[in-house]
Amino acid sequence: MLVNRRAASAVALAAGLASTATRPCAAQGMLSEHAVAAQTVAGTTITVEYYRPLARGRDSLFGKVVKWGDHWTPGANWATTIEVDRDIRLNSAPLPKGRYAVWAFVEPDRWTLELRRTWHKFHVPAPSDSGDVQLRLEVKPESGPMTDILTFDFPVVQPTSTTLRFRWGTVVVPLEIAVQ
Repeated sequence: MLVNRRAASAVALAAGLASTATRPCAAQGMLSEHAVAAQTVAGTTITVEYYRPLARGRDSLFGKVVKWGDHWTPGANWATTIEVDRDIRLNSAPLPKGRYAVWAFVEPDRWTLELRRTWHKFHVPAPSDSGDVQLRLEVKPESGPMTDILTFDFPVVQPTSTTLRFRWGTVVVPLEIAVQ
């Protein structure tokens, strides 16, 4: 009887340890946490969903962590997405309502931003199908105060327009959105 209780206790302990070994503790976070930034303008909702890497003391994020010429999704884990529930204009270019993955070819003085129809994609490898691109824009990165955590926000909201801003390190990329 004592042997059976010991055996049962050992089996229960092993099962308990095995079940906790495969799932993270509730207090344990991801290195790049999930985030959502959303803004409604004139009845049109713009939503950006992304994972937020930290600079963690690394300098020169662009050129070192994100190498010049890389095809990169601005974030981590899954590709960053933008979703609009009505047609908009992004930097004056038409963008139909829908959800898109955000990718960029990163250079020191300009980025080529791509919005791709296949939005559910892990961040590596970068997509290669050029037929999947809904919109391609040239954007000019600017400089700003150091931001340790990658951030999308809407710093300017007008009755029929807004600015969607990307910030990480000292790089700032503003995108102008006009609601039709």
